[in-house]
Amino acid sequence: MTRYDLAVVGAGPGGLAAALTAADGGLRVALIDGAPEAGGQFYRQTARQLRARRPERLYHAWSTWASLRDRLADHRTAGRIAFLTERHVWSVEPGDGAEAAEPGGFRIHALVGAGQTASETVAAGGLVLATGGYERVLPFPGWTLPGVLTAGGAQAMLKAGLVLPGRRVVVAGSGPLLLPVASGLAAAGADVTGLYDSSAPRAFARHAAALGRNGEKLIEGAGYAARLARRGVRIRFRHSVTAAHGEDRLEAVTIAGPDGREQRIACDALAVSHGMLPHTELAQTLGARLAADGSVAVDTEQRTDVAHLWAAGETTGIGGAALSQVEGEIAGGSATARLRGQAPTGLAAKQTERRRLTAFAEVIQTAYTDPADWERRVTDETVLCRCEEVTAASVREAVSDLGATDLRTVKLLTRAGMGWCQGRICSPGVAGIARCPFTPVRTPFARPVPLGVLARSPDPEHSPDNEGTAS
Repeated sequence: MTRYDLAVVGAGPGGLAAALTAADGGLRVALIDGAPEAGGQFYRQTARQLRARRPERLYHAWSTWASLRDRLADHRTAGRIAFLTERHVWSVEPGDGAEAAEPGGFRIHALVGAGQTASETVAAGGLVLATGGYERVLPFPGWTLPGVLTAGGAQAMLKAGLVLPGRRVVVAGSGPLLLPVASGLAAAGADVTGLYDSSAPRAFARHAAALGRNGEKLIEGAGYAARLARRGVRIRFRHSVTAAHGEDRLEAVTIAGPDGREQRIACDALAVSHGMLPHTELAQTLGARLAADGSVAVDTEQRTDVAHLWAAGETTGIGGAALSQVEGEIAGGSATARLRGQAPTGLAAKQTERRRLTAFAEVIQTAYTDPADWERRVTDETVLCRCEEVTAASVREAVSDLGATDLRTVKLLTRAGMGWCQGRICSPGVAGIARCPFTPVRTPFARPVPLGVLARSPDPEHSPDNEGTAS
């Protein structure tokens, strides 16, 4: 089992920045990610075999990505960073860490490769969790039809596979992700019939001062809007998708306006999203405290309340790639010093930048709002948990007839959230229909693990599957 000074889980903007900063400071770093390439969702790379001629056209801030990519290559060549790709972390536990660090540390267990039938273990004296976030989608009748996918899923198809989700696409929901997704799909040749956002423009006007301090973000958003306008794609605020229609696959959607009037739009793909939620499973497994909004709580150095555990990026609060990168740089700088028993220096400028970007992110989270009365529009026949085929009627019955008052009880009574995704997709919708608080999913494992892996690894540190596999 190979040991490192620091392990970083997640190779998106936050994780990359943390790993590079720590390597700059002389630490030996293991960068662990489930994808075959670095970049995360924001810089998701096109499959190499597709030989994209101008991949930079798919990305915002390509020059920033190019710098991160080149620095990673330099550190890998020098042996300061071991980039462990296609490692799907399923558990992290406290344990004896890197020999050069203080006592303690962590053991990180990851399934290997596409098959995910074997596991390996990496040990490190410190750990940075940069596990990102996942999309939140509120249910509506027909949302399980083929052709309905998340906005991020549509973006991933385009970036990784150069594939459109459909030829005639509706983009709907709420949140800042909708603009780049609609713009990217339209630029790639999709007929984007419109972008329908449930939020109200006046909500942004109330925060003009905070928005004005982040001019580059406003310019970015205006650029997406201008490109959509040039292609004839209209942005409609205070509009929301209320139903998807079709037999074997999506054929049309119903959109409701602010006056309650509905229109039916023919399409073969719907890209829908209602914001993001932070991935917190690994942090919760280690006992890290969560903030009131459900994200991992950190201090000004990105430290959690668990010794030698840092968190950065969307897992500490949804804020975008720029904020994630700054938080990663702070975490990497703090880890470099703290693992050597020193107080970090030179973080003040980054911390000031983080405060500015965090203020902007908080405005965005406040301004973008869910569709009004969406729960009322969900019919009893609507499937909320597709893994376990639990309908809205079952959830409502658990509340009205069986007395459920919290998400855990609803889960026990209906099996909603007990399937493959462990509630990551359905829990926000189930909580809304049950009219109970949404609480982050907490499971013993961060992802499904084959029983054979567990049977072969009663002691992960001495398992034959782990001998020499992390080097």
